[in-house]
This record gives sequence, structure tokens and C-alpha cells, in this order.
Amino acid sequence: MKTQYPDNVINKILQITLETHTFAYLAIDRDGVLLNRSGNIIDLGLPDWKTAENILNEALFLSGMLPLDSGYEFIPSWHVNDNKVVDIHLFQDNDTTWAVLVDKTEDLEWQSQARQKANELRLLQHEMEQHKQSLQTPKDSSSKLHCSFFEALDMMALHQNKDGSFELLHPVSDNFQQIFPEAFANQKKVYPQDKFLFIENFLIDAQQLWDLAINHQRITSGPWIETLAHGDNVALEAIAINWDKHKLLFLAIQDASYQQNHDFLQRGRDEVLLNNILEKEVHKRTELIRAREEEIALRLVCAADSKDSGETGAHIRRLGLYCELMATHLGWKQDKIDEIRIAAPMHDIGKIGIPDAILKKPGKLTDDEFTIMKTHTEIGGKILSNSKSSLVQMAREIALNHHEKWDGSGYPQGLVGEQIAIGARIAAIMDVFDALIHKRAYKSEMSIDEAIQIMTKGRGTHFDPDLFDLFINLKKEVTEITRLNNDSIC
Repeated sequence: MKTQYPDNVINKILQITLETHTFAYLAIDRDGVLLNRSGNIIDLGLPDWKTAENILNEALFLSGMLPLDSGYEFIPSWHVNDNKVVDIHLFQDNDTTWAVLVDKTEDLEWQSQARQKANELRLLQHEMEQHKQSLQTPKDSSSKLHCSFFEALDMMALHQNKDGSFELLHPVSDNFQQIFPEAFANQKKVYPQDKFLFIENFLIDAQQLWDLAINHQRITSGPWIETLAHGDNVALEAIAINWDKHKLLFLAIQDASYQQNHDFLQRGRDEVLLNNILEKEVHKRTELIRAREEEIALRLVCAADSKDSGETGAHIRRLGLYCELMATHLGWKQDKIDEIRIAAPMHDIGKIGIPDAILKKPGKLTDDEFTIMKTHTEIGGKILSNSKSSLVQMAREIALNHHEKWDGSGYPQGLVGEQIAIGARIAAIMDVFDALIHKRAYKSEMSIDEAIQIMTKGRGTHFDPDLFDLFINLKKEVTEITRLNNDSIC
């Protein structure tokens, strides 16, 4: 992945992240079977899953996402249980999905503006304006500040001293006696950055704001979670303000609206996962329909090819699988991937209208015979025309145009470049490749490397150059399809 950061910086960030957060990883196959696991599985509140067992029924976040639609997915702030919150990073590597879970319970940050206390800050500005005179002298102004609404808003106000410490401004909400008792022990020297690690990071941005000395500007940290001595969690937010040369820091306890927003976001994530599960179930049902369509299509193609060599039966199956592979790596939606797998084998269905003497002739065809042979594209297009099915429409495009060439020298219409339907451009590459490496009545077979060497001469003239480059990159997978599908299906 290209980034603006050097590799050593990225590796260091990864090292720091894994050293400072509890984490675990899972490796899962397409069916949800656990292949490998490591890290603090139990500490993160996950079951003690064993390798070779299917974990989808217990891992809802996985059952809703597998297989991934892209190489990487991110699920932020997933509640494993009432006590654990993790970020989930999902990576797809061929048939294996890697799930990396990083514990975010202690340093959970919420950046949504919906949870910022905008109305309370406006009230704060109004009250501060009323007490502006008490802040004119930096030496003792903080001790004169009296804003009773701090208690009503569950806030603590701090004024930064010249040495970087803070002084507590009164009154203070009683709740802070439990959250930050150290502030009341020595009110002239308060160090919130020592109490809250989150504040130490926030003060870097706050100090930049204060150093600018632009009056009445503020920044907010967004909420974070602290665990109290008795085990309860509380959501806090920090606000830094420049006020007439005073550097003010406010700590606010988030009210019930924070939990409401939290619950709302969690429900949103649950709904997304549920939709993924439902979509996956719909796809399973669609697959059954597709299987029936594919069976019917292959039987019809076999009937059309019954007067051709037995090799054609295996050829049409391989062609569908080749095209499916290409479409998958082009990022097509699953329904279109399924369609090209079923449609591509129908590319030569028009040969049903070609005389046997030409179709089975060993050796090279005469010019007149080749003219007749070329009509199989138009015959196939007519057979598959006038259908409302998107599957049949794609099959028609492939049957009619799989002999068109990128430079316009193909037949039957002499289409150029992207005028040729992409399904036909894919099928054109894979049809030529499979024909070269297998024996026919009019030719002997050749090796895969020899076939690719010959086909490379047609890159940008016969074949779409970008699709041809993808084909070359998929040589290993294409070779495997060839190896496993040599038996005729007809």
C-alpha cells in the first residue's frame, strides 16, 4: 500500500500500537473455519475458539462480513461485551480473511460533532462575558472567577499557570470529587495530564491554540472513557479556550445524551452487520437459482456442440471459469460475476448453424469456408436476442462480439476498443488462450508459456491491453483452472 510514510515509520507505528494495546488476530477461511489464532483472545472477551472449528455462529462480526467485498474492511468500536470494546480490521488474502482485533476500551475516542456540547459552550461563553472584568488581571483573576453553572453542567474549570501546571477554579461539580480527587488536595498545582493520559495528548493541540493567543477560540477533544475506582465508567470531554490572555481548560462529564449517541451508533453497526447477513442469505438463495440456470445453459451448449469434438465440452466449462476469475479481480458485483460464468460458455452457440463439413474439417479453411464460419457470431446473436434477462443479454453480447478486435479489425461489425462489450473482450482473451493450449482437429496443443508469447503480440491490437495485463497477472490461477478441468461436461 502506497503511503506518505517511510516503511520504518509504519513498522514503528505498528510496533507501538501492538505494545500499548491488547490485541488478537484470527485467520478464517471462506466458510468461517478458524485456520489460525494468536494474541490475547480471552483477555478481549472472546470465546476460546479452537482451530479447525467454524466460528461464524459465535462471531457475528465475521458472519456478517465474509467473504469481504474488498481487500480491507474496518469495524470501529465493536462491543465484544459490556466491558470490552475493540476496533476490528479485516484483510482479505486470497481465500483467507485475517481479523485483527485491537482493544480500545481504555482510550475510546468519539469524534462525532453530534456529541459535542455546543449548547453548553455557548452558555459558557455568555457567562464568561458577564465575568470578563474579573479576568483582567492575570495574577489573581482566576481566584475571583465564580460561575455557578459549572456545577449544573458537571464541569471542572482549570486555569493554566506560567509553569504549565493548572489552578482549580471554583465552584466544581461534586461528581469531580470522585473522578479527580487529586485536584482538591492541592488546588494551586493541579496536573490533569498526570491523572488522564488522554489529556496529555490533548494538551499538545491545546498548547498550540493557547500560543496563538487568538481571543475566544476553542477546541474540543471529543469524548473519552475513564474507569472510576469502584469500577464504573464515565465519559469525559475536554475543552481548551483562549479567553483574554487566559489559558482555560474545562473538563465536562457527558450526560445521558452521550450514552444515547453511543447506543445509536452501536445499533447502526448492528444494522449494517444484519444487512450483510441478510444480503448473504439472499445470495445463497440466488446461487441455487444460478445453479439451475447454469445447468440449463450448459445442457443447451452441449446440444449445440454435439457435432463438434469432445474437447469442446471441457472448453466451454473452462471458459466460464476463466471469465469468472477475471470478473472477480475486476471487482464486479457477485451477480455479474455469476452471469459471465454462465454466459461465456454460450459464446459459440451459433455454430449450430454451421455445416458439419466446415465445422469438422481438419486443416485450414478456404476463404469461402471461413466466410461461412464467421457467421456463427451473428447466428449466436440472433438465437440469444430479444431477451429481458440480463444473463441472456450478456450471453448475446459475448456470442456476437467475441471475435471483435481492439483495433477494429475483427468481425462481424468491426467494433473498436470499448465499443466492444467488456464481457466479449474478456471472453476473447480466454477463448484464444484455451484454444491454443488444447488440441483441435485442425491443430496440435502448445504449452501455456508458448501460448502467452504468441498472444502478447496481440496486446493492444487484438486484445484490450488492460484486460490482457490482468490475464498475465492471473497466470497461476488460470493454469490451475486448466489443470483441474480437463474432463468434458457434455
